[in-house]
Amino acid sequence: MRLEVGSFHIKRIGFGARTAVDHGTLVVDREEVRRLVLADSHFVDVQVHLVRPGEAVRIINAKDAVEPRWKVSGQGGVFPGFLSAPTTVGEGRTHRLSGVAVLEVAAPVPGEQTHFREQILDMSGPGAEFSPFAHTLNIALEFTPHPSLFPSASVDAKDVLGGTNEAEDYNRATTTACLKVAAYLAKVTAEQTPDEVETFELTPCPPELPLVACLYHTQATWAYGAKVPLPLGTLIHPNELFDGALVGWRQAYRATYWDQNHQAMLELYREHGKSLNFVGCVLFYDITPEREQKERVGSAAAKLARMLGAQGVLVLGINGSNYAIDTMLAVQDCEKLGIKTTLIYLDVGAGPDDPGFVHATPEADAIVCIGSRDRKVTLPPTAKVIGGGRLASSSMDPHGGLTVNQRDIHTSCSNQGLTRQTTRFF
Repeated sequence: MRLEVGSFHIKRIGFGARTAVDHGTLVVDREEVRRLVLADSHFVDVQVHLVRPGEAVRIINAKDAVEPRWKVSGQGGVFPGFLSAPTTVGEGRTHRLSGVAVLEVAAPVPGEQTHFREQILDMSGPGAEFSPFAHTLNIALEFTPHPSLFPSASVDAKDVLGGTNEAEDYNRATTTACLKVAAYLAKVTAEQTPDEVETFELTPCPPELPLVACLYHTQATWAYGAKVPLPLGTLIHPNELFDGALVGWRQAYRATYWDQNHQAMLELYREHGKSLNFVGCVLFYDITPEREQKERVGSAAAKLARMLGAQGVLVLGINGSNYAIDTMLAVQDCEKLGIKTTLIYLDVGAGPDDPGFVHATPEADAIVCIGSRDRKVTLPPTAKVIGGGRLASSSMDPHGGLTVNQRDIHTSCSNQGLTRQTTRFF
């Protein structure tokens, strides 16, 4: 699979009469964006905000973030399963608007799961240091649901993991609307020449290079439009991610933008043919708390890595809750098969005396810590708030000073590598 990604580097953004990209400036036709969103009967209104780095703006109830991309040539289209047929992508040419994100902003609706839903994005101040989207030019879409969908407005959102069917349907609609707008913005470049083109292809390598795979433990993502657990894992080519085959937001652990710009995959690609032979990716995910199922998940992920011929794997793990067991069992099963592992992992400890692990195996002896998701961060008051009148999980004034867990800061905890934190040796 050979994919060319053409980048248009966007430095400025503004509203105008016609959507266009010209010499680093993205002009957005606000009314056209509104018409595009409001064609879906789930919504009675949408506000379109332009938000720039350094502005004194706080966005609450922020969810997914999507980079504008458009498929110029090759099989399929961007965001397969949502905007195009759910057929394999990852070949041809795709255009992207570098430095731009479309943000999904929506207050919880009745029946929606609110577990770890709080996501706050400050575009300036100390909070801005943690989120990558405090450093992009953002088109924030603030949705208002049609009142007929949720007639009992007085019912509070419930802390239920799955949420009701109505809430899940509405959340899929907000995600789809963001994807539509992202594709619409990038489509205007279809006949233009990008500022830069990067080619991604897993070409044959010298036999002496070690064979390395990526084990990607994800959470409740849509793959080609299907939202299904993957207890037996599946193989996925990194180019598919760059074309939007994986979609969805999940409580600070992922955003569509992360997979479109998957930093771990990009680094493996850049070393391909130099220091290693990157042989592909194993995607796995399950939600069950049962031991037998967890053993199945770890064993299947290791088996697929062996089928790729991997001698070593980079494991992108999820720490916290029962997911941590799946990650550790995958590491253990790989090592038992003779496959060396390196684990990228968040710390969930409550302090220096806390080991920071829900579960650990002795085989997990090469871990890169990417910071703590539970450290406390204090945000100063702000005059302007986008995203509603109240926070998802707190009664505190969203305009006021807030002390929150780092995981409550929008997309500040990434096991894919798109993070503002770094690791240092002491």
